[in-house]
Parts: sequence; structure tokens; C-alpha cells
Amino acid sequence: MSRCKTVLWKHGNRRLSNEKGMSNLLVMLLIMPLLLFLSLLIVPFFVYTMKLDHLNAIANHAMKEAEAVGSFTPAIAQSTRERLTKLGMGEVTEGGIDYPDFTGSTVDKVLRDDPDPVITVTIRYPAPRLATLLSAIGGGSADRKSGKFRVVLQGRSEAYE
Repeated sequence: MSRCKTVLWKHGNRRLSNEKGMSNLLVMLLIMPLLLFLSLLIVPFFVYTMKLDHLNAIANHAMKEAEAVGSFTPAIAQSTRERLTKLGMGEVTEGGIDYPDFTGSTVDKVLRDDPDPVITVTIRYPAPRLATLLSAIGGGSADRKSGKFRVVLQGRSEAYE
């Protein structure tokens, strides 16, 4: 009779080890998609930051041009639009407003010797909709309006006349 108990114990032990392997498999099947999703979630944030970085670089070019001329001229606005288009950030209309929007930029000529020789370059452009990512993981709602990039740079006029 003691021999029979030993055999049953061995079979029982084998069954438990198989169940443990199955539970590990189930946990892996549930956790791995979540980890994959979280690891791929960084891509939209990377796109968001890269677009902002490109917008800053283009705004710096526009600021250098505006400092040399003394104002943010239509020619500078056009060259800025062309640079943005080359990067895939072309003209967009959202909510009745055309983007890129340069409202707030200095359009009047400012000379170097003026009492206030400050030139402002402002560029607004729609940002990627990161709220849709939050709705994908259970937070927020996907119908939110997108945010806007707003880059404001100020510089000193170098124009003599």
C-alpha cells in the first residue's frame, strides 16, 4: 500500500508541474501584448517631439532672416511655409484657420537704432492628436480637439534702414 501512495504522489507532482507551465504561458500571453503595446506607444511621442524640434529649427531660420531685414516679411513667411512643406508639415486649415499661422509676428519694420529693436516671430501649427492614444489605453476621449504647437522667438533687429 505504501508503494501505491508513492506512484500517486509522482503522478500528482507531474500534473502540478504541467499546470504551472500552463499558467506561465497564460500570463505570458496576457502580459506580452501589453508590453508590446507600451513599447510601441513611444513612437507617437517621438513623432510629436521631432515635429516640435523641426518647427523650432525653422522658426530659428525665420528669426535670423527677420533680424537681418528688420521685420517678418511676406517673403520670409513664404520661405518658412516652403520649409515646413518639405518636412511634411504643409498648409492645413483647421477650424477656419489656415496653418502655419504667423499671427503675432512683427510685420512693421524695426531698425537697429530704435528705442525697442525687438522682433518677434510666432509660428502656430496643429500638433499630432496624442489624446487618441489615451483613449486606446482607457483614458480620455478620442474626440478632443488637437493641440497646437506655438513657437515664439524674439530677437534684436540688425536692419539699418
